[in-house]
Amino acid sequence: MERICQGLCELDGGRSSANDHTLEVAEVAGGLDDWTRDSFVTGNTLIFVGACGIAVRAIAPYVADKATDPGVLVIDENACYVIPVLSGHLGGAVDEAKKIAGILGAEAVLTTATDVRGEFAVDVFAKDNELVISDMKLAKEFTARLLATGNGTFVVDDEYKKEIVIGSVPESLSASKETCDIYISPAIYGGDKLQLIPKTIVIGMGCKKDKGSDELISFARKCLSEIGIDERAVKAVVSVDVKSKEQGLIDTARFFGAEFKTFSEEELSAVKGDFTGSDFVKATVGVDNVCERSVMAYGCSRIIKRKTSENGMTFAAGVIVKELRWR
Repeated sequence: MERICQGLCELDGGRSSANDHTLEVAEVAGGLDDWTRDSFVTGNTLIFVGACGIAVRAIAPYVADKATDPGVLVIDENACYVIPVLSGHLGGAVDEAKKIAGILGAEAVLTTATDVRGEFAVDVFAKDNELVISDMKLAKEFTARLLATGNGTFVVDDEYKKEIVIGSVPESLSASKETCDIYISPAIYGGDKLQLIPKTIVIGMGCKKDKGSDELISFARKCLSEIGIDERAVKAVVSVDVKSKEQGLIDTARFFGAEFKTFSEEELSAVKGDFTGSDFVKATVGVDNVCERSVMAYGCSRIIKRKTSENGMTFAAGVIVKELRWR
C-alpha cells in the first residue's frame, strides 16, 4: 500500500510526496457507498485498491452514460496490475492506467478492443481534440465497422477546410466524400453519419448593463441558428473588459459550456480589420466595436457573422484554426 501511495503522489505532479505524506487509514463517513456516490460526480478518476468485484459493486448504482461517467481504476494490493474498469476513453481511465502502471512498475490490463488491437479509437480522438461526438450510438457502430473491416473514412466540411487542419492519419482511415463514415464540421448537420463537432466557434457579444441572461442566451442561439452553426461548437464567448462582470454574458458562456474572456479597450483597438463601427459604442466603452473586434482579438481567422443588433444586444461570430492530432 505504501508503494501505491508513493506512486499516486508522484502522479500528482510532485505537489505532494511520500516524504511529507503519512499514509493513514481513515474511516469515511457513510462508508464506501457514500464515498463512491459523492466521488462519482466530481469528474475525477476513481481509484480502488483491492478486488475488481468490490469496485464493480460499488460503482454499479451510479453508472449512467459513457459520455459522462468518470474513469474508474482498480489496483491490486501488491501493485502488480492496474485495470481500467469504466470510461476507459472518454473518462481517461486507460491513459491514467498506463501512467500509474509506469510509475508503479505494474502492468496496465487493457481490454478495450481498439487498445488491444492498436486501432483508431474515435472517442479518444474526440477527447484529444476537443471534438463533440454527435451520437454515441453512431460512434459505437463506427467502431464496430472499423474493427470488422479494418477501414474507415472521414470528410471535413468544405466551408471549414481552411480552419480544420488534417495532419497525417492512421492507416485504417482515409478521406472520402463518397463513402464518408465521419463528418467533421461545426455546422448543423442533418445527415445520418457520425459527426465530430470541433469547438472552433467564438461568439462576440455586447449588451446594455444588466441585460437578462435568458434574453442574451436566446439572442445568441438565434444568431447561431441563422448561420447554421451547431451550438456545441462554441468554444468561447468574448467581450470587452468593462463587461467582465456582466452576469448575463457569464451565464451565456456557461450555457454553451464555453470560456468567457474579455479584452481591454487597447487590445480591441489594436486589432486590424474592417469592422462595423459605432460612435455611440466608442463613447460608451472606448472602442467603436465590441463583438467583431473581440472575436478577432481571441484569434479567429475570419468572421463568419458580422455584427447583428437587437434590443440592446450585439452579436458576431468567428472561427479559429484547429489542427487535429491523431495518435
